[in-house]
Amino acid sequence: MDDLEQEVRKTVLDNAVKYEGKPNVNSVMSALLGSRADLRSRAGEVKRLTQKYVDEISKLSLEEQISLLKQIAPELLEQSVQVESDEDKEPPELPNVDKWKKIVMRLAPFPSGPLHVGNARMVILNDYYVKRYKGELILVFDDTIGSSEKIVETEAFDLIPDGLKYLGVEWHKTVYKSDRLDLFYKYAVDLIKRKEAYVCDCDAKVWRKEHKIKGIPCACRFLSVEENLARWEKMLDGTYPERAAAVRLKTGMDNPDPAMRDHVILRISETEHPRVGTKYRVWPLLEYSWGIDDHELGISHIIRGKDLVKEGKIEQHIWNIYGWQHPELLYYGRLKFQDATLSKSKSSKEVREGIYTGWEDPRTWSLQSLERRGIDPRAIRKVMLDLGLSLVDISISMKSVYSENRKLRDAEAPRVFFVEDPIWAKAEQIPSNLSVADVPVHPDFPEQGVRRIAIGITNGSAVIGLSQDDLGQMKKDTLFRLKDFANFTLEKAKPPTIKMHSKDVEEVRKINGPIIHWIPRLNSVPVELTLIDGSIAHGFGEPGIKDLASGTFVQFERVGFARLNEVGATIRAAFAHK
Repeated sequence: MDDLEQEVRKTVLDNAVKYEGKPNVNSVMSALLGSRADLRSRAGEVKRLTQKYVDEISKLSLEEQISLLKQIAPELLEQSVQVESDEDKEPPELPNVDKWKKIVMRLAPFPSGPLHVGNARMVILNDYYVKRYKGELILVFDDTIGSSEKIVETEAFDLIPDGLKYLGVEWHKTVYKSDRLDLFYKYAVDLIKRKEAYVCDCDAKVWRKEHKIKGIPCACRFLSVEENLARWEKMLDGTYPERAAAVRLKTGMDNPDPAMRDHVILRISETEHPRVGTKYRVWPLLEYSWGIDDHELGISHIIRGKDLVKEGKIEQHIWNIYGWQHPELLYYGRLKFQDATLSKSKSSKEVREGIYTGWEDPRTWSLQSLERRGIDPRAIRKVMLDLGLSLVDISISMKSVYSENRKLRDAEAPRVFFVEDPIWAKAEQIPSNLSVADVPVHPDFPEQGVRRIAIGITNGSAVIGLSQDDLGQMKKDTLFRLKDFANFTLEKAKPPTIKMHSKDVEEVRKINGPIIHWIPRLNSVPVELTLIDGSIAHGFGEPGIKDLASGTFVQFERVGFARLNEVGATIRAAFAHK
C-alpha cells in the first residue's frame, strides 16, 4: 500500500469513528484536499481511493473501526475521543437567589401524553437548579381545558411521573390545576371588581378584525362592574354557550403588540374533563392560571422556552395589579432535533388509532420509548445540561445523546451475534477440534471471558447463517472469516456452500478479506428487533442470548446496540443506536 492509499484509508477510518461508524466521501475529500494542497491535482485518484475505502470500512462495526484506527493511527483516535469527551459544562447561576428565602421551581406539563425527549431540557434544568440550591420542585399538571385540539389524556397522569423517575428527577409535591378552579374563579371576580377585567361577548372573529388589529376597544370594555358580574354568572350557569363569551384582562388596547391587547384569560368549554368531569364549564388559559399560581405556590424562578415570552408578560401584568413579588423569568432558545420528529398530538393520534404500538413505540420519542431502547438517562442529562440556558435556537442530532450513551454503556454491554433474515449455508471440512467457537464477551475486556458457541458439526459439516448482504458481495473462492472462529472460502452460491480454509485470522487480514458475523443453525434463537422507524427486523441470535436477563443492554455485532425487553422462545429487542 503506497503513501496515498495509507493516508486515504487513515482519513476514512478517522471520519468513520467520528460519525457513528458511517464515513462520508465528501467529508473525507474535504479533509484531504483541505489539508493537502498537493493532492488537489490528483482529485480524481483521491476520490476513487476514498470511495473504495468508504465502501470497505462501512462494512465494519464501529468497534472494529476503532480497533483498526487504534492500530494504524492511535494519535487520531486520541483526538477523536478528546473531542467527544468535553468536560461537563456547568449551567450559569440563577439570578437574584438572595432575594428569596427558598428556591422554589415548578414543572408544568400539559397531560396530553408522556414527556418526550424535547421536554427533557426544561425538566432537567429545573431539577438541576433545585438540587444545586437545595430548593423545592413542584410538579403541576397543567390540566386546564384550553382548546379542542389539546386533549387531556388520562394515562398521562401516570406516564409523566414515570418519565420523571426515569430521568432521575425528584419533585416534592404534585398539584393539579383542575383542583384549583375555585381559586381562579375567585381571582376572576376580584379582577372584574377592580375593573382590570371584563366579560366580552363579541364574536371572536369580529373582535380580532375590528378591535384587536385596529387597537379600538369594544363596547364590552366600558360596561359597569355589576353588568360584568352578571355576565360572569351567565358564563358559569350555562346561559352563554361555548364561544359566546370570554373574560378579557385589560392588558391595554393601545399596546404596540396586537397579541397583547386585552388578552382572553378565561373561556367556556363543555368538554368533559377526565378528573373533574363536567363540574366546571369555564376554564382559565394557562398564562392566567400561572399568573395566579406562581404567586400562590411561592415560585421563585421560572425556566421556559422563549416562545412563551408573551405569556410571561401577561403573568407580569397580573403580578403588577396585586403588587406581588415577581418570580425570575428565564428563557432558553428553541431546541430542534434534526433526526427526531416531535409531535405529541400526532403521536397521541397514532397511539389511539393503533398505528403506533403504544407510547413505548420509538416513533413517539417519549421518555418511555428511550428507556425501552436502553438510553441511559445520564446521557440525556449530560446533553441537556451542556446546552444550558442559551437564548440561541439550537439544532442538534440525537447522535449527541447516542455518543454519551455509548460512553456510559459500551463497557457493560455483552457482544452477541445476530443475523437478520439469514441465508443458511452448508459449511464443510470443519475439523472435529473446532466444534466450539470461543468468542470474547467483550473484545476490549478479556477478563469478562468468552461465550462458547457450539457449531453443530456432523461428519465435518455444519449449517451456518450468513447475512444476505455479506453473501451477495462474495464471488466463488472468496476467502473470508467467520468472526472469532475460522476462515472459509465460498464454494457455491446456490445452494450456498462454504469450505474451511484455515484458522489464523492473519490469513484473511493480509489480503484484506471480509470478516463477517454469523450464527450456527444449532440452537439459534429467533429475534425480533424493533428499529427506530417502528419496523421490525426478524432474524436469529446466537444460542447464549436466551440466557441473558430481560433488560440487558447488548451490542449486536455489526448491527448496533439494543436492549433485550423480552427473553423467551423469541427474543424481543429494541434498537438503540450504532
